[in-house]
Amino acid sequence: MGADEESKSRIHDLVGAILGAFALVMLVTIRRQIDTSGPDPFYKGPMIFPLIVLSLILGGSLPSLWRLVRSDGSASWRLDGRGFPTSSLRVLGLLILYLAGLIYLGLEISTCAFLFVSLWIVGQRSGAKLIGIPIGVTVVLYVVFKYFLDVWFPTPVLWELLVE
Repeated sequence: MGADEESKSRIHDLVGAILGAFALVMLVTIRRQIDTSGPDPFYKGPMIFPLIVLSLILGGSLPSLWRLVRSDGSASWRLDGRGFPTSSLRVLGLLILYLAGLIYLGLEISTCAFLFVSLWIVGQRSGAKLIGIPIGVTVVLYVVFKYFLDVWFPTPVLWELLVE
């Protein structure tokens, strides 16, 4: 099965459309879910991160919805061309470890390591991608959270152990 045929899965588009619908519902009802009565301005309040994430999910699901609606019928309903999606499950496992890594290793190390290993798992072997993407995304996250949003992550546990 060629690379073009593997990308024509209606299941992927259906899952993407479902995630987008969920994000849309959450965005519409977000004011009823989050208490915004605190003294913080909007950009420092508890609603900013969910708004950013849900908007990204909704935007990312639009191509899936578009392909699902205007499919020509040649796409299959198979999950992927290689059978069980082991790569996706490995990346999901890494994502769970990433959350723990934020606590123990910090934002910068966790983000770089997660992206590097995830790119390796999905078959990216280009040095520019394996080094450039993790460093670029880490720098952007660092700058956005710490300087634009003024969100400072707690000191990583590993750093506290090494400094003491």
